[in-house]
Amino acid sequence: MSSRKVVLKRKANATNLPEHVYAEAKRKIGSTFSSNGDSQTGLTFAEQKKYMPQIIGVDASDINFMKEVKKYFHNMTVTIESRGTDLEVGVDENGEPLNLMDYIRWKFACAHPYVAQDEKEMKSNRGYKYFIYDTKIEKIKKLAGVTKRKEAYKEFIKVTANVSKMDQLLQVYGYEPKTMDAAQKEITLEGEVEADPTQFLGYATDKNLEHQAFINDCITREVLRKVGNTILNGDVALGDSMEEAILFIKDKKNSDVLTTLKARLKTFS
Repeated sequence: MSSRKVVLKRKANATNLPEHVYAEAKRKIGSTFSSNGDSQTGLTFAEQKKYMPQIIGVDASDINFMKEVKKYFHNMTVTIESRGTDLEVGVDENGEPLNLMDYIRWKFACAHPYVAQDEKEMKSNRGYKYFIYDTKIEKIKKLAGVTKRKEAYKEFIKVTANVSKMDQLLQVYGYEPKTMDAAQKEITLEGEVEADPTQFLGYATDKNLEHQAFINDCITREVLRKVGNTILNGDVALGDSMEEAILFIKDKKNSDVLTTLKARLKTFS
């Protein structure tokens, strides 16, 4: 047996209604239709034959079975409570729903055009009015976030023991390390860990950190120019992205350009 709880949630109040009025207002999702005019169920044909006889009291072999299924879903509504509507959608060891009615409501909601699969998708389209909050998935995301934060702090400790790498990271983030003392550098980088541990971890473990920091420093001191995403040495493009510019300066055949850039940058130090 594997319980799985989801919650059908409403979009946050974006109307002019007072919050208590919005919360008390009834919200329901009702029937919708496919391109061929049939009521959308969210269930596969096999699932309809397997589960719907228990719901509508008509055997799947009955000539009127599909007619009754369509009728059922044509009249079906699911109320979305202000606090959210809880549904048990888990299955037992045989793959059978632990709560058949909740399972059917969930599948019905998943197929509904007003229901997004998660909050992120809902925010991507104004047409969505509701979203599915999967407690198991959210728990996994939260755990992954905690793990990522721990990994980021491990890298932070390593970085703070290496002055050169601290400066490189600060340059990648767009700071000017030469204007900071040691304490300011640590505080600034710790703020970046807290703001986005995933991004910090990506920067701190990037094998091209030194090259990216060098290019950023060149741009800051106008040794190089950045127009859009393109990085220019005078009027010559090193690349149309940071990644391409890094590949350019790492290429041994461009060593003379790199030497020139280092010399020009040194005059600003």
